[in-house]
Amino acid sequence: MANTIEQFSEFAVKKSTVKFEDSAAAMRLGCVGTLGETLNAKTVTKKCEGIVVKSVTRGDGTGELAFTLHMREEAFKNMFGMERKGLKAGVRAYGQGSKHKPFCYTAEVEDEDGNIKYKAYPNCCVTSGIARSIENGAEEVAEIEVTASVMPDAQGEGMYEAFAEDLDETTAAKWLEEFDYTLVADTTA
Repeated sequence: MANTIEQFSEFAVKKSTVKFEDSAAAMRLGCVGTLGETLNAKTVTKKCEGIVVKSVTRGDGTGELAFTLHMREEAFKNMFGMERKGLKAGVRAYGQGSKHKPFCYTAEVEDEDGNIKYKAYPNCCVTSGIARSIENGAEEVAEIEVTASVMPDAQGEGMYEAFAEDLDETTAAKWLEEFDYTLVADTTA
């Protein structure tokens, strides 16, 4: 399929999911207020007699995601490793025994014209601690802040994206719930 979108400005995260390494299914993340993405690059230079004569910059598959959102409790508990043995049912804890679980984050993003782009970060882990605030009498419920590292998958990629119009129905339907490399790999090559 040929992409007909000439310009795409990421405007709104409409749907997003997380799938943890030990989970069979993805779960809705919650209501994302903001999503910031920073992907890293590495520059290698070649010098001749002290002067840079060649410079090559490549992505390295790493980066960072920064969210503000209202997160579903199950996702929150898993991201921050809050399950504990030895506590009564329904009691969670965060501290020295909390190991943040790796996850795949996927999102459906729209531009201002309603065009859709799918994004996936297959290997993420929260790097921040819990950051919440409560303001009594506030007119708006505060969102929580979460920072996650983006790490490369087995193919060396930290992020995948595709316009909805470029995907076949099966790939688009499975992107949010079942994303992994096999979903996007070209099997005809």
